[in-house]
Order: sequence, then C-alpha cells, then structure tokens
Amino acid sequence: MTDSEIPEPGAGEITIDVEAAGVGLIDAFWATGVMPQHEGFIPGIEVAGTVRAIGGGDISLVVGQRVAALLPGAGGFAEVVRARMDLVAPIPGGMSSAQAAVVPINTVTAHLALTRVARCEAGETVLVHAGIGGLGSQFGQIARVLGASRVDAVVGTPDKQQAALELGYDNAYLRKDLSAIHAGTYDIVVDPVGGEATRDAFRVLRGGGRMLRVGNASQSADVSVSTMAHWLENKTTAGFNVGAWLGTHPEQGADSLRWALTAVADGSVRVDLTATTQLGDQDSLISDLLAGRTTGKVAIVMRSSTALRAHVQ
Repeated sequence: MTDSEIPEPGAGEITIDVEAAGVGLIDAFWATGVMPQHEGFIPGIEVAGTVRAIGGGDISLVVGQRVAALLPGAGGFAEVVRARMDLVAPIPGGMSSAQAAVVPINTVTAHLALTRVARCEAGETVLVHAGIGGLGSQFGQIARVLGASRVDAVVGTPDKQQAALELGYDNAYLRKDLSAIHAGTYDIVVDPVGGEATRDAFRVLRGGGRMLRVGNASQSADVSVSTMAHWLENKTTAGFNVGAWLGTHPEQGADSLRWALTAVADGSVRVDLTATTQLGDQDSLISDLLAGRTTGKVAIVMRSSTALRAHVQ
C-alpha cells in the first residue's frame, strides 16, 4: 500500500469513498506483471462505495449516496477513486457494497456484448467457455434472460461441471472433451479463453452463428480462423473489449450498469461473491485467480464495517 493525494473530481466526474473493489483476472495479470503497466499503476476496474465529492456538469447524484462504478482506466484498489459520471449507477437498497462491487465489469460486459454485438435473440443456442467463472457465469445467465433456448458451458474440472449444472446450464462439457460437441450446434459461442477454445468455437457454430471473443484467459498465442470459412459457412467472428467499447460509447455505460445492478438485486442474474479479503492481503486471492481455483467473483474490502452489510434505503 502507498499514500497518494486524494483525487478531486472534474466536470462530469465524482469521487467515491471506496468500500469494496471487485477483483478479476485482468487485475491479477496487472498485479503480477503478466500484463506490465507503468510505475505507480493501480489495478481495479470496478468499485462500490459512497459519493465523496461532485464535479461540475449535469450531475444527478448527491454526496453520501451509495454507488457502483466502472473504471476503464483502473485505479480501484484505493480508498478514494475518481469516476466518470456516465459510468456510475446507484446501488439498489438492500445490496451490500461488496456485492455491488463485483457486479459492474462482468455483468456489464456480458450484457453489452450479447445485446450490442452478438445480438442474442430469443430461441437461440449459446455455448460459454469458462462457463462458471466470473465472466462466463454472467454470459450464461444473461443469455437465458434474453430468451436463449439452450445455454451450455465448457469448464475445466468435474467439480466445475457439476457447479455449471447447478448454475442452470443445460449441459456442461469438460475442456478436454471438446470433440464431444457436434459441429454446427450453436448460434453464439462466447470465448474468453483463447487458443484451442477459439479454434473449436468456430467449428461448433452453425450457419449464421457468431463467435464472440471476449478475453484470452489461457494466455495462448493468437490463432487464425480462415476468412474463406467465414464466407463459405456464413459465420461471423466478433470481439468485445468493454473498456474500449465504453471509450467510444460512454452513454451506454450507466444504463447497462443500472440494468446489471437491478438484475442482480431482483434475482434475475446471480453474481456469487465467493471470497473477500482486506486491502493489502490480496496476494493469496490473486494466486487463486491465476490458478483457476476460484468460482464466481472475489472482492477486496476497504471498509469492513460497512462493505459487507446490506444497506436499506
């Protein structure tokens, strides 16, 4: 932990007294140097807490209000953060800050990717690689909310296979058994893994299907998929990076975050908060993330007296 000046909000910004910060695989990559960053870089792209100060502009929030925020530029592993107003939404009554902190990045990613890019429609079939991870679990559930008729998962171990079925997937395949999935089965395949998962994703798409690349958790080298096959088989490959997307479509951020928080609060979408730790004690939690030992989501708690307690407004 290091000390730095408390940030001040500019026009269209607020500062937040952070009570909890979600921790994802990208944060683990940054924290361990797998993805190097500049000196002084602070991980953390989703937080929850209370509004500390408000900058100029058309601001609808008030000081002291409980909010969750997306931080595309990171910096969330801190006691105070600055956030863009168009990437902030109020926390529903009854939801703890720790729970709210693990909703923004993955649930918003899945919601925007499925609605804006893959354009998931009612009755379609969907396969999600790493289906019970923090990101994959959101794709599976939101696809169901959008009306998908069949939603299957690919996972790494038999224990996770069972967990996927308990989460509501129709079928769960082990990663080592990808050949068991018939070619031409799915309208949408979600790939946050890369490598062999990407090659196989294209194989199991049916004509008119869309492969949605949303990460590279395997840290595999880039793979090629034939452009001739795209043409002849009527298949599409699309990428989605939520930080880049919100950089060009910021107006969609708060709306999607509000949708995500509401969906979790009313039980339409489940985000399992499976572990928390204090700021400064996150190394073991990050090691578990990198080793694939986690399910659901994990968080760093800054202010333990309030972050884990539900507030009713």
